[in-house]
Amino acid sequence: MSVSGIAGFLQGYGDVRQDQKDRAERAASGARQDRYIEAMGAMQGGMPSSGGMGAMGGGGGTGTAGPAQPGSSGLFGLIDRTEGGGNYNTLYGNSQNGGRFDGVNVSDMTLDQLATFSDPSGAYGQWVKGANPKGVVATPMGRHQIVGTTMRNTARDMNLPGNTKFSPYIQDAMAGNLTHNRLAGASSPAAKRAAMRAEWDGFSNVSDAALDTAIAQFEGSYGQPPVRAMGATGAY
Repeated sequence: MSVSGIAGFLQGYGDVRQDQKDRAERAASGARQDRYIEAMGAMQGGMPSSGGMGAMGGGGGTGTAGPAQPGSSGLFGLIDRTEGGGNYNTLYGNSQNGGRFDGVNVSDMTLDQLATFSDPSGAYGQWVKGANPKGVVATPMGRHQIVGTTMRNTARDMNLPGNTKFSPYIQDAMAGNLTHNRLAGASSPAAKRAAMRAEWDGFSNVSDAALDTAIAQFEGSYGQPPVRAMGATGAY
């Protein structure tokens, strides 16, 4: 075989090996996503949560934004009680329900649309700045009170396209991904509680014991998230 023939053979062999590797990686990603969805079902309403109002304090939901998901428990249940009220359309001060942003349903909007809506200099961010006691800009959205910056960073981390709808499924998926990443860097119960309280100010009103139990449930049910290429599209 000539030198050029050998080179061609090696190139073809390398392409086959790369294709096999790509297929294996896609299969592994699919398996992770299956486990992830199963965990969501087991937890009856999703997974834990994301960078809501965080350091600003006082999430949009006060428990009056809407009914929590039936059977909601664990970290999601705690967030429902202390932040978004279980409503996937919650805005700061429940302003989506008869308030300044009455009728705005973030769960029907795409990530691109919400990137504009949550611009700190936009109407929502500036209204929150004037409405909250600390006078800081924040843009909490949805059940888990995910702020715009966190939403954009998480979408990039999960490889979600801009036309992905901020549906209940996607909100829970983002929340689970964020919580997993937070807990991954904490090795002790105290560090894990601190990580969760850094994300949700509402957890400061939850006892250590209750938070420890919820974290343990999350870690036992959730496993590894499909943080890359979930295959989400605007159909979600």
